[in-house]
Amino acid sequence: MADVINRHALCVFFYQLTVACKRVQALKRATTRPTAQSQESPLKADPAAAEEKDYRELDRKILQLCGGLYDLDASSLQLKVINYLQKETESQCCCLLLVSEDNHQLFCQVVGDKVLEEEISFPVSSFILHAAPETPAMFEDMGFINTYKIDIHTLARFCLMVKKGYRDPPYHNWMHAFSVSHFCYLLYKNLELSNYLEDIEILALFVSCMCHDLDHRGTNNSFQVASQSVLAALYSSEGSVMERHHFAQAIAILNTHGCNIFEKFSRKDYQRMLDLMRDIILATDLAHHLRIFKDLQKMATVGYNPRNRTHRSLLLCLLMTSCDLSDQTKGWKTTRKIAELIYKEFFSQGDLEKAMGNRPSEMMDREKAYIPELQISFMEHIAMPIYKLLQEIFPRSTELYERVAANREQWSKVSHKFTIRGLPSNNSLDFLDEEYELMQAQGAFGDDIHRMNGCLDEDCCKRDQ
Repeated sequence: MADVINRHALCVFFYQLTVACKRVQALKRATTRPTAQSQESPLKADPAAAEEKDYRELDRKILQLCGGLYDLDASSLQLKVINYLQKETESQCCCLLLVSEDNHQLFCQVVGDKVLEEEISFPVSSFILHAAPETPAMFEDMGFINTYKIDIHTLARFCLMVKKGYRDPPYHNWMHAFSVSHFCYLLYKNLELSNYLEDIEILALFVSCMCHDLDHRGTNNSFQVASQSVLAALYSSEGSVMERHHFAQAIAILNTHGCNIFEKFSRKDYQRMLDLMRDIILATDLAHHLRIFKDLQKMATVGYNPRNRTHRSLLLCLLMTSCDLSDQTKGWKTTRKIAELIYKEFFSQGDLEKAMGNRPSEMMDREKAYIPELQISFMEHIAMPIYKLLQEIFPRSTELYERVAANREQWSKVSHKFTIRGLPSNNSLDFLDEEYELMQAQGAFGDDIHRMNGCLDEDCCKRDQ
């Protein structure tokens, strides 16, 4: 019975996804947008036509809001729309997201006596719609499905369960997990990891990238311990509280009926897979990275030996950390936007700590944090050394290190803008792009073509055409 329900939910998800993608494509092809007539307008239009335009416009905006279409509970989306209208507009019109109990179709209902004239804009990318289906495609392209006889339906259920296992904090959400997994895929394709690691180790790395932040609450290990949370009670004696929880959540998904993608493994390989995943996910704790950093340097100095099991273990940790911090290797606008999300999450934790009577660290305190300086310090002491090590082992990864170094320089160049304006009340760092675009127009950055980082920056794409 459970299998039938799962299969039905999967079919509903893919149907909704197909419909949504077709509607997005149709919207892209449209050259004009319907505009709402104000009540004072002297022009008279056909009521039926006006109603159709209004609904099409509302439908477009509602579609932008829907990132997780496979989740049939739309109540949280309804609240987002209603809260936005209450806070940002004075309109008497409300949009409600509803799900039909008959056919599980998503639709909107307009309540009120006038058309909403204010612009509604929810920052959701259509990239989210494609993230879940693209994950099995990466499994297939890396040869995992054939090599390990992974059932495609089991894989689909596993991917959806992992996606559903992420909460919605500003940064540590499914979008981050997919980005990390995609970067792992790019490293596999560009650095020929099969010459450095065993197949089972590469599979463990990729699955760990998907699962490495499962059920993240938007707070770090220190907060869990200080707040004496349930997770701290479970894991604090061993350290890496959140990382151990992420691994436990991954195991729970594998133990869910119809989701065990390793079901065809021998007992020995299955145990090894779990051991590898545990070690790789624990490696995402930067405290762990700092403990093994000298060992990583030594390995890079003497030369990597793929027959040395310790070397392979260290390399897996380095690759996982490289994937986890891969946002630092993107173009400036992406890196800046990610920083905005990270500090939004940090400041929320800082606010909680203040409410508990504790003093947050500087980077968690919205009143004290100087973001450019914090970013420069992080990149100099954490990110750049990581990609420098990666460059020493994989000379072809040089562009990643160069990109991080360029972003570090950019933070330095725009820091005076932050000094002048400070952090806006909405926490947006968009104003820093003005300085970047000015210097870019002056040719301050030279040739900016880069592909290994998965760059989809508009300027980069234009040059590649």
